[in-house]
Amino acid sequence: MSLIFFLVAGFGLFLGHCLRLPSRTRVASASLAFVAGLLITALAIRGVASVSDIKRTTEFDRIVNAAVKQAQQDEAPLLIFTGASYSRNAINPEALTRSLQAAGYPHRVISLSLEAASVIERDRHLQTFIKQSGRVPDLVFVEVARSFDMRAAFIFGNSKFSARAIEQFDPLSSLHVITGLSQGACDGPAGCIRDMGFLGAHMVMNSLNLGLIGRGQPASDSGEAMAWDPQFTPRSEADRQGLSERVERVFFVPDWVESYRRKMRERLMALGVRHVAYYQPPVISAEDRAYVAQLCATELAGLVCLAPTDAQLLEALDADVWLDADHLLNSGAEIYSDWLIRHVLSSDLMESGA
Repeated sequence: MSLIFFLVAGFGLFLGHCLRLPSRTRVASASLAFVAGLLITALAIRGVASVSDIKRTTEFDRIVNAAVKQAQQDEAPLLIFTGASYSRNAINPEALTRSLQAAGYPHRVISLSLEAASVIERDRHLQTFIKQSGRVPDLVFVEVARSFDMRAAFIFGNSKFSARAIEQFDPLSSLHVITGLSQGACDGPAGCIRDMGFLGAHMVMNSLNLGLIGRGQPASDSGEAMAWDPQFTPRSEADRQGLSERVERVFFVPDWVESYRRKMRERLMALGVRHVAYYQPPVISAEDRAYVAQLCATELAGLVCLAPTDAQLLEALDADVWLDADHLLNSGAEIYSDWLIRHVLSSDLMESGA
């Protein structure tokens, strides 16, 4: 890798020699030459990195690597869950696989989930998984959550200026986020201004390959990590009062995320995915559950959409099974897995592919 970037640097010096200006020149001409040289060098580095499959690797790349290895070792049809930390603590792929196989279905369940992963970041890594594994999933379950829909640049609330944040703001992803911010998918006017400022900074860092030379590597060399992250000890005592609450209100859903979900679904089905379904693992907040229930009844009507609003499920979870207000302990994940697999099997998802 060092040799590759050494050659790129040599190419940049050669261009600098060819494009050098006379000893006396105007400020505007010098500035233009500097910008041109910067852009040419950035594009050259990006081109070499792309050909060499070099990127800013993150925890998500390690999760994808583990999933690719598993998919290539098993020819069973794939059922993919793609989510954030809600799913990382609630979706046990091995347990769900055993349940499906016990019911007579050969599917292998794989989770592509990481905390603070927006719908855009999850979509990109799902695409990477399909490309690297050479496998098109039979079924894809996409996590939906109010917190991600309401903030287009969700990563800025968790890890600004991290490799994950810089990596995901390429021109196309940035355009989606700009659209979301323009529709108010941020924490109020001040939050929109802050997110737009951070977005501009991350776009520049992405475009100029900041950190790519020093820390970049082929994604396949970054190692492996499991998406399933069971927890056994509560962070703090969770107030479970919200489990018994019911919310009657209409929630605002930004157009950008509705459009993105539709395009993502169309793209996956064009690749050969048989069904795209939606879900959210349980949370204590009644408003967050009601938001997903509204999506299931409106935007996602006619599709399989599993909102965690079932009274029996919530009653079973009214116990010491919570890591915190938004995430389940392993004991809660077991309860949810039993509920989830029953609803998956009672839908038409499995029968049409049996």
